Amino acid sequence: MEFLNTLIDQYNMPLLSAFVLGIMTSISPCPLATNITAIAYISKDIKTAKHTLISGLMYMLGRAISYTLLATLIYFGFSSFEIAKIFQGWGDKALGIVLILISLTMFGIIKINLGANNKKIEKIKEWLARQGYLRALLLGMLFALAFCPYSGVLFFGVLIPLVLSSTESLLLPPIFALGTGLPVIMFSFLLAFSVEKVSKMYNAMSKIEKVMRYAVATIFLLAGIYYLQYLIKYLINL
Repeated sequence: MEFLNTLIDQYNMPLLSAFVLGIMTSISPCPLATNITAIAYISKDIKTAKHTLISGLMYMLGRAISYTLLATLIYFGFSSFEIAKIFQGWGDKALGIVLILISLTMFGIIKINLGANNKKIEKIKEWLARQGYLRALLLGMLFALAFCPYSGVLFFGVLIPLVLSSTESLLLPPIFALGTGLPVIMFSFLLAFSVEKVSKMYNAMSKIEKVMRYAVATIFLLAGIYYLQYLIKYLINL
């Protein structure tokens, strides 16, 4: 972490600084929990390493969309403090509940029935089931908005001033997103590549899929419990 800080301090290169800030964000404790969850989710389908790589890129694109939208709002006059207050104040608190609900759905404890007899709804459900890339994109957008105190400081306190003062301006948030999402892509790809080889060797794709689904649900549940502490602390201090 000190090495990354030195890079930012010694070199006046906004693009490099944005990328390094993204890496610093990805390996700090709170965002690391969402990254572990993202790695598990992106790797769970066990189709091909290529599919996982594309899902990882979509996840990173989702983060880039959220960061760029926030930076654009601030760039064109919205208060950085007010926007930070909204997302840094409630993002991490709401995320815990969302992750726990998703995990319970994956475990089959919560069953969502949108009307099995309705053919149109069934078609929508089938379409959504095929949209793995879209889910990865939305997951990236959601996780990007779950600012913890440390990641909030790096984004609103360091990156945004760079955006406002640099000639690269709105190019910086996507570069920041690249830094935050790169570890997810790397580890997801390695995991998927390894599992793909193992599954071919033992011809047990369906069994592995079930195990991975429960493993991912467990990780979502643990991450949700981790983020739930922020909501509990907030409620205690009311």
